[in-house]
Amino acid sequence: MKTIAGRLVRELMRKLPAGEHADTLLLFEQALSQKREDKNKVYSLHESHVQCMSKGKQHKKYEFGSKVSITTTAKSGVIIGALNIPKNDYDAHTLDAAIEQQQRLTGKTIKDLFVDRGYKGVQEVRGTAIHSPTPFGRIPDSQKRKLKKGFARRAQLSLASDI
Repeated sequence: MKTIAGRLVRELMRKLPAGEHADTLLLFEQALSQKREDKNKVYSLHESHVQCMSKGKQHKKYEFGSKVSITTTAKSGVIIGALNIPKNDYDAHTLDAAIEQQQRLTGKTIKDLFVDRGYKGVQEVRGTAIHSPTPFGRIPDSQKRKLKKGFARRAQLSLASDI
């Protein structure tokens, strides 16, 4: 198949006018010439922004797609920010761009942001306190209840968006 595809691409390059469909032909050439150990591989010809993401789980080691950050309100679950992340960055590194977009769109600063465990290690971004479900340690019971309620609400909203 690779031989036939290579012949077709070379024939198209010869017969098509110069410059016309050049980007598509370069994408085809890149896909044909890539090796297993290469970086920045092409995984899909029709969706060239798709990347391979390592999940770190036993049953499903890899996932193909694009990372997206979605910001919702705490009580109603209204989406107030959606951002496509071009690279496979660590989750905590995407917070700054997501919060900046939310502040630009709404004009308000969120006091508390409840995130999943993928964002651990970050406590504050752009004046917003970041809370991830880690062991609470020595904090007052009233603050524990507030945090548990926030995590339960976040989990409830993410389950509703999966339906």
